[in-house]
Amino acid sequence: MKTIRPILLTAALLAPATALPIAAGAQVRPAQPQSQFAPAQLPAFTEPRNVPADLARLDAALNGTASFSGRFAQYGADGSYSTGTVELQRPGKVRFEYDDPNPLLIVSDGVTLTYHDRALDTTDRVPLSATPLNYFLKENIDLANDTEVVALQKLPTEWRMSARDGSGNLDGAITMVFEPQTLALKQWIITDEFGGQTTVQLSDLRYNERIDPRRFILRDTGRRDRRRR
Repeated sequence: MKTIRPILLTAALLAPATALPIAAGAQVRPAQPQSQFAPAQLPAFTEPRNVPADLARLDAALNGTASFSGRFAQYGADGSYSTGTVELQRPGKVRFEYDDPNPLLIVSDGVTLTYHDRALDTTDRVPLSATPLNYFLKENIDLANDTEVVALQKLPTEWRMSARDGSGNLDGAITMVFEPQTLALKQWIITDEFGGQTTVQLSDLRYNERIDPRRFILRDTGRRDRRRR
């Protein structure tokens, strides 16, 4: 049986199914950032012979990032829009704190991914290893061996690498978008099993600064604590 719930638990970062409905006072959704090119009209691999070397370069860029913090904007497939702050510390630790009115808080302590709804005061937990976030939170990222790479498109303004779970346990796919010169991660797109897409755009990132380790600990605050496997 494929693992669906862990994708949903990474909230809007990884699937639109748990995105909040647009309500009074919600943030106005700006135009979603678009590539200057049409990746769907290009070959899946624009430079097939260079794929192994290019994946090795992406591995090196990701592995060279010990931490970053900054802002994110999330565009849901259902028309929802949210912003917030992101803090990441490899290996395994991340915190996504959504701006009001979105009550979601997502924290990984390196082992468990915790999804807390501050409005409902509920908490869900899943193993980090059961979610797509594990792909780029690992201590040693190896895209060629850890995922099934289905596309690598090198455009003048960005590189786009798309992958699926190589084990077949997770539905959907992830596309990571990188700056072409520095290969810094600037965006990811999650495509769910039904073709819906959620885009997360990163901005104002500060790299390799110390982050308080307490930011990656979420106390048991929820009235309902639901653990998933």
